[in-house]
Amino acid sequence: MDLIIDAVLDSIKLLPFLFLVYLVIAYFESNTENKLYQKLMNAKWSGPFMGALIGCVPQCGFSVVGANLYSKKMIGIGTLLAIFISTSDEAIPILIAHPNMLGMVGVVLVLKVVFAIAIGLAVESISYILVGKKVVKMANATESMTYSEVEMVQGSCGCGHHHHHIEDKSFNIWMEAFRHTVKTFLFILAVNLVLNGIIEGVGEEAMASILLTDSVFQPALAGLIGLIPNCASSIILTEMFVAGTLSLGSLIAGLCTGAGIGLVVLFKSNKNIIDNLKILGILYVTGTVFGMMIQFIR
Repeated sequence: MDLIIDAVLDSIKLLPFLFLVYLVIAYFESNTENKLYQKLMNAKWSGPFMGALIGCVPQCGFSVVGANLYSKKMIGIGTLLAIFISTSDEAIPILIAHPNMLGMVGVVLVLKVVFAIAIGLAVESISYILVGKKVVKMANATESMTYSEVEMVQGSCGCGHHHHHIEDKSFNIWMEAFRHTVKTFLFILAVNLVLNGIIEGVGEEAMASILLTDSVFQPALAGLIGLIPNCASSIILTEMFVAGTLSLGSLIAGLCTGAGIGLVVLFKSNKNIIDNLKILGILYVTGTVFGMMIQFIR
């Protein structure tokens, strides 16, 4: 009973912070998505830069869009990887919701964006050299996307996220923020209950041993958790980091490999399985190595 009460109280404390963050995100998305997608498709070598900046916006919606755009050959592989790597899903809202973790928000964002740009440009350059031409083809030459075209590219996240635009009269920013807050709260509560139960059951030392705490190899384990195609992975990683059982390097590794439901959409939309596995491999290897580097330096 004490475990349950502690988990509930710890989770409830985050509610007002989460709601404010998601309210800002909902307003931002409803007013800017169309323009952002258009600029992303028109980007050439600046694609990885734009992809990294767009991807760092919380939620996995942009990774879903990136996967769909890539499958339609509207963006290059470097841009897609930049979006995937910089995507943090629910990690940033959760860190913001913990006042003692506010200083880490900027650190996580900067590390992921810089790494995303570096990998995106590197992969795009290699693709250019191997193929002999830029691997970015515009599906059409129109200068603007209609609402129906945006909806088609967005597709379905599959994780309960509904990415609407201001043109949709039925869209309610407040209800979207409330819905997302409740959903994240339930995930956090579940994670806290499980973590508290495991720590109480097996002990902190055994838990630290299982998670390879203080080991340079912990990022490899976190990278596997990050590959779980659901917002639960980012919540698990962030809550473990806040609890002190996961290092910064491991958190970065897990968040770099995690692209939310974007990976599922990629495998569903892009019929080239080898290409999909290549992207998955690059994500895991580069994210894990980057996390190990941070682990070693710290």
